[in-house]
Amino acid sequence: MFSQPGSAVSFGGSQTSSGSRRARTRQYHTVATTSQVDESLFGNSAKKQAPGGDPLTIERQAEARISKRKSSSGPKREVVQLVTKDLIRNLIIPHEDPSGDSVVLRRGEFERIRQQARVITAEERKAAEDAQKQAKEQAVDQLHERKNYMKEKDMERKQNEQLNDLEEEEREKSDHLRAKAIFMLQEQEDEIKHLNELILNAKCQAIRDAQLLEKDQITRELTDEEKRLDDMMEIDRVNAIRMEEEIQHKIRQERLIGAKKIMDQIAENEQDRLLLLERKDQENRLMQKYLDKLCAEDMEKLQRRRAEQNRLYEELNSCNSDLLFRKEYQKEQERVLDQKVLAYQKAKAEREMAFEKEQERIRIEKEKETARLRALQERQRDEQAERDALRAKRAQEEAERQWRRKEAEEAKKKAETVEMLKNARSKQQMQKEHFLSVQAQRERSDFERVLRAQQELVVKEQREDQDRKKKNLAYADDVRGQIREKEQVRIADRNAFFHEGVKMEDEARKRRMKLDEVKAKKLDELRSVGINEKYLSQVERKVNKPDSLMV
Repeated sequence: MFSQPGSAVSFGGSQTSSGSRRARTRQYHTVATTSQVDESLFGNSAKKQAPGGDPLTIERQAEARISKRKSSSGPKREVVQLVTKDLIRNLIIPHEDPSGDSVVLRRGEFERIRQQARVITAEERKAAEDAQKQAKEQAVDQLHERKNYMKEKDMERKQNEQLNDLEEEEREKSDHLRAKAIFMLQEQEDEIKHLNELILNAKCQAIRDAQLLEKDQITRELTDEEKRLDDMMEIDRVNAIRMEEEIQHKIRQERLIGAKKIMDQIAENEQDRLLLLERKDQENRLMQKYLDKLCAEDMEKLQRRRAEQNRLYEELNSCNSDLLFRKEYQKEQERVLDQKVLAYQKAKAEREMAFEKEQERIRIEKEKETARLRALQERQRDEQAERDALRAKRAQEEAERQWRRKEAEEAKKKAETVEMLKNARSKQQMQKEHFLSVQAQRERSDFERVLRAQQELVVKEQREDQDRKKKNLAYADDVRGQIREKEQVRIADRNAFFHEGVKMEDEARKRRMKLDEVKAKKLDELRSVGINEKYLSQVERKVNKPDSLMV
């Protein structure tokens, strides 16, 4: 019943070949990053021991199983035929565990292990997280509801409490301010603004109609008033014409009276003119007499003036003759004085000429003395020149001796200097070679130091590169985690947005109710003011339009 060893080997080879083919055709996928095994699957972890206390060996266990299998009697064992690619095998299914380590589990434990062994997919994990988040949101909502309920109860308790006068007054003020704030907020609504515009237009139209009626009334009153004024002006014109005629009649009468008075005045003026002419004639005669008297007096004064002029002329002639005599005498005195001056100048010139001759004689004598002294100086200068030439020759010879001595000293000093320079040059050459060797050693040490620094820098850069890669990997993991968190936040925001939409619809409905109440209140106020119903109907029709906000 058991298969041959060769067949077993061939079966193993077929399994190996088929496994290798599957390995080449399939690709391994990671199911989980960690592995866990329930310890219940292994039964009792303690080792089985023989009655004597020693552990059973493998051979004894095998012999015990074989003897037990032979001694056991029962129904026929189940055989399973296994067909492979290269052979057919019959496998016997044993009734008991050959190893003796089988474990019997309860159904609940088995289900628990199976549930834990199942791999959770991303959808299931997301659904579980959503369910957990929804449960948390429900708990938060319930908490808010309980908190709001407690606040409402607290407000009811505070409202039911008895307030004193100050608290009552403060409450009234706060209610008034709250109502005013609510009213101002309602007035800021677009629909209320549009309604206010419509109401204002209706009021303007009503006021305009009233103004038109008032204008017509005023026009009629002005027409009546103008007609009344025209009648009054006509009456005034007739009265003025009558008064003008009376005035003209009076003027004519006054002119006649004035003409008569003027004629009387002309006659009187003529009499006065004649009297005036006669009086002027008398005055002219008296004036002529007075002028004749003045002319006589002027003639007498003229004669006296002419006599005085003649006397003055004679005195002037005598004075002129006296002046001429004096001028002649003065000329004579000047001529005598000029002669004296000429004589003095001539004597002075003679004295100066004699003085110049004396000076010329003295000058000639001085020149002669100077020539004698110059000749004497020439002789002395020649003797001094000879002495100077001799002294110069001696000085030149002394200078030549000193120059030759100096040249010898300089040659000696130059030789010493050349020798010293040779020694210094050789010493400098040795110092230069030593310096070059020291410099080469220093450069070699610097090169080695720079090389070590570069090697350390390369190692440091490699280490920093590795650290940077690790940081980049960590940063990438962090970014992925942030992306996952943001995705979760976005999902939560979307859920909150849907909840917020429901709340906004409820708030919009409440707002619409409040706006309708405000509209009705404003229309009632217009009716109470007494606005014509025609304008009220227009306002209601425009307000109740669906697109009233777009007007």
